[in-house]
Amino acid sequence: MRLRFCPQCAGPLEWRRLEDERLPQPVCTHCGQVIWQNPKPTASGLITRRRADGVVEVLLVRRAKEPCRDQWDCPGGFVDSDEHPEHTVRREMREELGLDVDIVRFVGIFMDEYGDGGESTLNVYYETVIRGGEISPASDVSEAAWFPLERLPEPIAFENSREALRVLKEGSSPPTNGTCGD
Repeated sequence: MRLRFCPQCAGPLEWRRLEDERLPQPVCTHCGQVIWQNPKPTASGLITRRRADGVVEVLLVRRAKEPCRDQWDCPGGFVDSDEHPEHTVRREMREELGLDVDIVRFVGIFMDEYGDGGESTLNVYYETVIRGGEISPASDVSEAAWFPLERLPEPIAFENSREALRVLKEGSSPPTNGTCGD
């Protein structure tokens, strides 16, 4: 979503490429305020378990809301002001699924956009395990289910989720970029 008016003085914004900046930024034509277009941070948990036969599974959620409604996704959400991403993961797992989790390891950071033409996001992923609670999906989750890492459902909602799951499965380090899956 592109801003049209300055949040300081309500003057019209004009997109300009500023000196030493790679991308144009909106600048108020009245007061000169630059409205920096920084990515919004998110944090997600890759909740895993190992079955008796040794197969590793991950808990995914089906999105109940846009963007990417009805697609599978990793549970998580936007980081609140002054909140560490580790706290976000724990909070989001409680809010979305009714679960308390322990963080096992940092998986990676992946850039993406939230929906078609949406805002840029910086997505932090952690592998987690359930410490307590019962799976109880909230209103933004229509379903939660376990899937073997070797047989993930399609479509997975966001490129950043697909990349994080790939890194988890392969145990490798990340690249990035994308939007909703088809």
